[in-house]
Amino acid sequence: MKKKRTYFPRPVLKNLAEEIKKLAVNNEGRMFLLEMVEDIPIELRPHILEGLSSFYEKEMVAFFYLLKMEYGKELEASLDRGLEKFRMAGLNTDNPIACSGQFHGAFASCTRHSGRMTLDIAWDVGGAGVQVECFYLTFNPDGIHSFFVIEDMTRQQYEQDRRALSDIVPVTLEEARAIIAQVYAFNVQHMTRPALGRYLYDKYLPQEDDFTTQDHLEVMKKVTPRLAPRQLVNSFFFALKSKDDLYMQYLMTSKEDLTSLFAVNYNEILMPGAVLLEGQVREVQGSRQTARVSAYSVTLEGGEFYSSEYRFYLLATSGIWSVGEIERIERELIPADSEMHPLKAQVYCRVYEIIDLDSLFELLDRVENMREIQELSYGMHMRVSSYEDDFSHGVALLTGVVADLVVNGDEFVVVVRDRDTLEDFHNLLAGEYDSPIVLRGEYEVGLMTAYNYLGGQYPSFEELLLQEDGEFFGEDGMRFLTARYYIKDLKPVQNRLESLKSLKVQLEDQYTVYYQLDNQPARPGLFVEYILGPGWLSLSAFGETDINQARKEFEERMYDCLEFEGMEIKDEGLFEVLTTDVCKEHPELEAVLKEIYLDKWCNSRLPSLSGMSPSEASQTEEGTRLLWAMFKKIKQKENNQYLYGCRGRIRLHEYIRKLEQKKEGQT
Repeated sequence: MKKKRTYFPRPVLKNLAEEIKKLAVNNEGRMFLLEMVEDIPIELRPHILEGLSSFYEKEMVAFFYLLKMEYGKELEASLDRGLEKFRMAGLNTDNPIACSGQFHGAFASCTRHSGRMTLDIAWDVGGAGVQVECFYLTFNPDGIHSFFVIEDMTRQQYEQDRRALSDIVPVTLEEARAIIAQVYAFNVQHMTRPALGRYLYDKYLPQEDDFTTQDHLEVMKKVTPRLAPRQLVNSFFFALKSKDDLYMQYLMTSKEDLTSLFAVNYNEILMPGAVLLEGQVREVQGSRQTARVSAYSVTLEGGEFYSSEYRFYLLATSGIWSVGEIERIERELIPADSEMHPLKAQVYCRVYEIIDLDSLFELLDRVENMREIQELSYGMHMRVSSYEDDFSHGVALLTGVVADLVVNGDEFVVVVRDRDTLEDFHNLLAGEYDSPIVLRGEYEVGLMTAYNYLGGQYPSFEELLLQEDGEFFGEDGMRFLTARYYIKDLKPVQNRLESLKSLKVQLEDQYTVYYQLDNQPARPGLFVEYILGPGWLSLSAFGETDINQARKEFEERMYDCLEFEGMEIKDEGLFEVLTTDVCKEHPELEAVLKEIYLDKWCNSRLPSLSGMSPSEASQTEEGTRLLWAMFKKIKQKENNQYLYGCRGRIRLHEYIRKLEQKKEGQT
C-alpha cells in the first residue's frame, strides 16, 4: 500500500517562506532560522523542505545551503532535491553564504581547570567593525555548549571589552582551534550534538591528526591558572568524573620534559567502567617544592560501592604544581550495612510541572552559589553549594551541597537532604499565586535513586520511581539496559548492524531487530539487541559492563551517523519484541530468546548473589542460601502475575533446569 504523503497547506508554507526571506540575509538571522528548524519535529523536516522547494527565491537557495552546511547528511537528500528544482527554475544555485575573512584576534578565559571556558574569535570581514564568534565550551558530554555571533562590533569596543576582563588571555588562531578540538572530542565521544552555528564554526573543527598531545598540553599552559595543591587535586577529581583525560594528563606531566605518567596511573585511579561518586582531598603536607596530598574516593563498580584512599605526590616547578605520582594505598568494598554506604542516605524530592520556563529561570537567578553542572537532553542540572566554586572542595554527593535543581522537559525537580531547605525553595519558586511551576508530588527516596535521575537518563521522575524497588534489578538479578539513538545517516548504520548480527528478524514494515551473540574469550556471553525503527535505533544489553562494551564497539567512527539520546531500563526486557503478531510470524523466536536469556543469567555475576554468578553460587553454602532467596522472589512474582491474569515469559522451573544443566556439564 502506498504511504499517505504528509501535507502542509500552502498559505502556511508561504508565511514560513516570507520569514526565511527576511532572516536568511545575515548571520544573526540565520542563527534564528536554525533555532526555528530545531523546533520542527525531526520526522517532519524532509516534508517541510519539500514544500518550501516550490518557492523559487534566491533567499531560499541561501536557506537550503545554510541547512546543508549545518546538518550535513541528515537532510542532504531533501536539500539536494530542492536545490536541483531551484536550478531547473533558472536560479543561481552557487552557495551564497560566505564564511571567509581575515583573522583579527582571539581571547580565551583562564578557566580550563574548571571544565568550562569562554572563547571569542574576531574576524575582519570587510566592514567597519569585526565579526566576533563567541563560544561557551564545556569539557563534558555537552562539548561545544553554545555559540553566538556579534556581526559588527567596533574594533575599539572589542579591545576595550577584553581589557576590562582580568581572567582572559590572547590566543592564536591555531591555539583557539586546539581548544575547540579538545571540546569537540567530547561531542564525538559521547555522540552529542554541538551547539547550533556549525555552518560558521566548522572552519575551526579539527581534521584527523591535526593536533598532537604535545600541542594540546602546550595550549593548556596558557589557559590554566596556578593552583594550590589542594585545588589541583580536587580539580583532578572533577576531571576524572567528566573523563577529561587531556586535563588529567596535563596535571600528571612534568613541565620540563612533558613526560606523561598518565597512562601508567589511570587504571589505578579509576577502574574501567567505574563511576566516580565522591573524590576529595583530606589533608595536605609539604614545602615550597614538594607536597603530599591525602585523598579519598567513592566509586560505583558493577553495582557495588568501593572506597579508596590515595596519596598524590606533587612537585613545584617555577611556582607551578604538577602531579609526580599517584599511589592508591587502599581499596575496599563498602558493606551494604555500613553507614558509609551511599544507599543508606535518603533525600527529599519535590516534582513540579513547569508552566512558564522563562519566569522560572528569572526566579532561579536570585539563588546564590548556583552553577550549572550539566546540560541534559531536555533540560539542565544545576547545583546550589554552601561554598564558592574555588576547588577547595572536590566531587561530593552531599558534602557542601545545599540542593540539586533539575529542569527536565516540562518538569522541575528539587532534591535536598533537609526538609526545611525544601520548604525554602518552595516558598521562593512556588509561593506566589502566579508561580511558574505547580507542585505534582513529594517523595523521600534513596540517594542513588536521585543520583540516577540527575544524570538525565530518565524522561520523568515518576518513571524512575517505578524502577526503584530492587535498585533497578529484576527478581532474578538481571537488568536489560537500553541506549537510544537518533539516526542521521541510515546506510552506514544498516551496514554496521549487518556486520555484527547473528540473527535478524523483521518485525513490521518499519521495524527490524538484530541480535548479536559473541562468545569470544575476551567477552564471553556478550549479547546485544538492536532495534532499528524509522529514524531511531535502540541498543540493549545486560548490565553496565556489556552495554558499555557494546556501545564502544558499535559507536566507533559513527559520530556523523548517530546522535545519542539517553539511557533507560526496559520494563519487559529482552521479551518486549514478542507481540502476538511477532510470535505468530516467528514461532521459534521465543524459545531462542529464552535460552539466550537463561544462559546469560546462569553465567552473570549478580549483586544480589554477592557478585557470584548463579552457577558459582550453587557450589557454596552461602551462595545457595542467596540463590534460594532469589528463587523465592521469582516465585512470588509468578504468583502475583497469576492473580492478575498474566504470565511471565520464564518460569521458576526453567531457571532451575538451566542450573541443573550447567552442573551436569561441569561434571
